[in-house]
Amino acid sequence: MPFFNSDPVPLALLALATVLFLGVEAWRRAASRAKHHEAQAGKAEAALENLRDATWELADREEHYRDLMSAQGEVILRQDLKRRVIYVNDVFCDTFGRSRADTIGQIFMPDIPDDESPRLLGTFSGGTHPQRVRFDQRVVTVKGPRWFAWEEFAIRDDDGSLREIHVVGTDITDRKAVEERLAESLDEVQAANRAKSQFLAAMSHEIRTPMNGVLGMAALLLDTRLTPAQRTYAEAVKTSGEALLSIINDILDFSKIEAGKVAITEGPLDLRGTLESVCELLSPRAFEKNLEIIAEIDPQIPMRLMGDDARIRQVLINLAGNAVKFSIEGGVILRASLDSYSYTDDKANVVLEVEDTGIGIAPDDVKLIFEEFAQADQTHARRFEGTGLGLAISRHLVTAMGGTIEVESTLGKGSLFRVRLPLEAIETSSPRRATLTGQRILVLEDRPILGASLARCATLAGAHVQCAVNSADMLTRLKEEPFDVVLVPIDTTEGPGSDLVARARGIAPGIDALVLLRPQDRDRLPALIGQEGNPAIFQRLFDGYLVRPVRASSLLHRLEALQSGTHKRQNTDAGAGTFDEEKMLLDLRSYAQRDVRAPEAALRPGQAPAPVMAEWTAKLKVLVAEDNDINALLTRTLLERDGHHVRIARNGKDVLAALAEPDGKSYDIVLMDLHMPDMDGFEATRHIRGLSDERSSLPIIALTANAMADDRQKCLAAGMDDYLSKPVAPDALARMLATWSGRRSDIGMSPADAQHANLA
Repeated sequence: MPFFNSDPVPLALLALATVLFLGVEAWRRAASRAKHHEAQAGKAEAALENLRDATWELADREEHYRDLMSAQGEVILRQDLKRRVIYVNDVFCDTFGRSRADTIGQIFMPDIPDDESPRLLGTFSGGTHPQRVRFDQRVVTVKGPRWFAWEEFAIRDDDGSLREIHVVGTDITDRKAVEERLAESLDEVQAANRAKSQFLAAMSHEIRTPMNGVLGMAALLLDTRLTPAQRTYAEAVKTSGEALLSIINDILDFSKIEAGKVAITEGPLDLRGTLESVCELLSPRAFEKNLEIIAEIDPQIPMRLMGDDARIRQVLINLAGNAVKFSIEGGVILRASLDSYSYTDDKANVVLEVEDTGIGIAPDDVKLIFEEFAQADQTHARRFEGTGLGLAISRHLVTAMGGTIEVESTLGKGSLFRVRLPLEAIETSSPRRATLTGQRILVLEDRPILGASLARCATLAGAHVQCAVNSADMLTRLKEEPFDVVLVPIDTTEGPGSDLVARARGIAPGIDALVLLRPQDRDRLPALIGQEGNPAIFQRLFDGYLVRPVRASSLLHRLEALQSGTHKRQNTDAGAGTFDEEKMLLDLRSYAQRDVRAPEAALRPGQAPAPVMAEWTAKLKVLVAEDNDINALLTRTLLERDGHHVRIARNGKDVLAALAEPDGKSYDIVLMDLHMPDMDGFEATRHIRGLSDERSSLPIIALTANAMADDRQKCLAAGMDDYLSKPVAPDALARMLATWSGRRSDIGMSPADAQHANLA
């Protein structure tokens, strides 16, 4: 039977089922689509809610940003590329009295007070793309003219193109007022410093002028026949005057340092010579206190260095002078050693030490010792006077030279000042040759500092050296082993050195002897040599002499001469040994009067100093311009004592009148004071340089009580050739005359004429 038949009932049921199925399926699909749309609507609602939240947060941030911009208290605005304002904060509106509505879209340029000029504004154009431009400008506000610090920031796109300009203005009126007050205060301080410098210069001149007379006349008085009491009084006057002059120099140095006028001038220097000359300068003061003063130089120190010799010398004199001042027994040692050396750039780190056996410094005072006007003993009962400026000056000078200074001290046992300086080596030292190899030397070390120094120097040269602590120890050692040379002071702590040498030769008949003398021992030579002046008597006792403080080169030279026997071969005919009385007197006198300070002469660049003459080959005709009667008398006396012809002029007009006389062309040199009535030295010099004949080339030397560095430059600028500051030492004056004897100035003549005159 077929599955489908024509019965209508099943067919209807089948159709109904199909319709129901299709309806259900359509409903299911509609329901699914409804759920999908409902989900999409939910997502849209959530996105809309998020957008509402973001919009609210953005509005809140913008409000917070606006509040922040307004709360900062700074003028803030934004401008487009045409400088039209697109935003301003409330501070802007309050500052310039403009509403936001009237400002937006307009170009803003603040009004400037009439007495102000617009500052140069920056630009954001160009290839460098600057991000910020700054400038200060005073502008007109509702509160009147106010200073603003303007900063303009570039707002750029990702590609770097400029989009907007953000401008911030900060009111700096109060700061500007403070700066103006500070500037005014600085001007006042500088004016005060200038006034102080002028006052110190004036006081220096006023003090030095009579001080020149005091010291000069005291020196002349000491050269005359005086009773012992008179000599004591005259020496007291001279010593007190020198102490006062030292105080004046300290105050002037400190004032120049305080005013920043101290310049460091580097040049070639011989550190060995500097240390030894400082010892020689201070030796009279040390020997008066029965102190030793010696210099020890490391052989590794380069022979020539680059540095400021005058400043290094000044520091050493300050330190060593204090060491002598505060030492009661023992002595002072100046040392120079090499801390390090760079062979690549010839940099030498030099260490300078000044050690003494003085009173020492308490630990609490060490911290303050380099301060101005500071002294270790501040009580009214202190034994040592002074300004307390020497160490402060030294610290400033060392610092200016790029170095450091420090001190080690034990109260009651002495002090050690150490200076470290970076210097450039321009000539390295050669290794010291062992020239004394095989020589056996016995040194009397009854003065430990001196004996130990001599022993170290000779040992470095290859000698075999022993030290005896006293005469008995020396004689015992001579009995125990042979020696070639003995070194003894002219006065030992136990008696005359000649007696000890005589006893030594009783033990070792052929031994050589060197005697150690002080410069002032020249007064004892007649008695030492013999009443009849027979040098042979002295020769039999000693074979040579060394003047304290002993230079290393002098010691080695004497010992080498003894070792080679040249001292005996040179004098076998005369039988006078190495002691020629006249030569010895001359050597000692020359040493005692040697001026080891930095010379004040040769100021003209390129000027070659002439050697100092022991005796004048020609007497000079000197024109002296000096208005002070005492200084005029002193200068005349010093010059006439050396055989020169002198004429005194009271002012510049008298100088010109003297040169206008028939014999006015015969003067060899003019010593010109600066401060004189009617016509000063500067104007007189300009008149002389303007003359049309050979008088215009007359050497003119400034002779003045002014001592500031600027005074030297003023003298040279005015046409003077050289400079001597008062008080003038007789040897400094003699050196100056020797330098210019037979020469003409190159200032008032053509270069060809000047060269011809100086060659002639």
